[in-house]
Amino acid sequence: MTTTIVLQQAINGVVLGSLYVLVALGLTLIYGVLVQINFAHADFVTLGAFAAYFFMHLVGGGYILSIAVAFAVGAAFGWLINAAIFTPLRRKGNELLPLIATIGVSVMMQNLMLAWFGPIPYAFETQYSSEVIRFAGIFVSWQSVIIIIVSILTIALLYAFMKFTFLGKALRAVAQDRETAGLMGINPNYLIMLTFVIASALAGMGGAMLAPVLVLTPFAGTSVIVKAFAIVIIGGFGNVEGTILAGLIVGLIESYTTQFLDPGLIDIVVFALLLVMLAIKPTGLISERREENV
Repeated sequence: MTTTIVLQQAINGVVLGSLYVLVALGLTLIYGVLVQINFAHADFVTLGAFAAYFFMHLVGGGYILSIAVAFAVGAAFGWLINAAIFTPLRRKGNELLPLIATIGVSVMMQNLMLAWFGPIPYAFETQYSSEVIRFAGIFVSWQSVIIIIVSILTIALLYAFMKFTFLGKALRAVAQDRETAGLMGINPNYLIMLTFVIASALAGMGGAMLAPVLVLTPFAGTSVIVKAFAIVIIGGFGNVEGTILAGLIVGLIESYTTQFLDPGLIDIVVFALLLVMLAIKPTGLISERREENV
């Protein structure tokens, strides 16, 4: 084992972990505010990937701009689906209805994308995939550099929004006690909508950056979302800091398992960690009071 190999796999793990974090953060936000799991989240990842792909190949736009397009498409569809489906169901007062509806939305989105885009995989390549930076025996593609920079900026902006803006503080108040927040003049319905928009936008952005390393099909997001759920559980349900830490850990585990063990063992190792966490510390790596989690 050489230092170069260790550093190379560390970089690969950080890149992969950054992608997982972007996807998992959306799940964390929704759970932190609504205490609800969104099973359709994977399909917003896929939608973002296709939005970026067609923006590049049909419109002729650049890859970096396609990430912004995927972010916007995810946000728009998040707003639409929440307004049309989830909000009316929440008004009925049965918390199970929106949860069940996310499964229906997932099936609907998968089949619509299958009808529109077909089952044949799309090859999503960018001009940055083949451009490589070489330093001290370590190879890093510009694609990886973009992923790391965009992920860091996104996480930093999200953290600043949640901690220092009025809307972010209002979101945390709603997460703590929705009824009390309403009595204080905060509109919970608006903030729940905002949560879905942000979460869906993050999923779309994650899809755009995952697309070049995925086999792009209408079911592409499914392969990522299972690990994103594991990351949310390992990090602590509804905990942003825990999700970031767990995402990076899972990325590093995958990278080192691929290099030193066997790629076929990746899922076994990751979910073994999940089972250990559930047995030892079921509240996750970072367990705090719920109002501080988002």
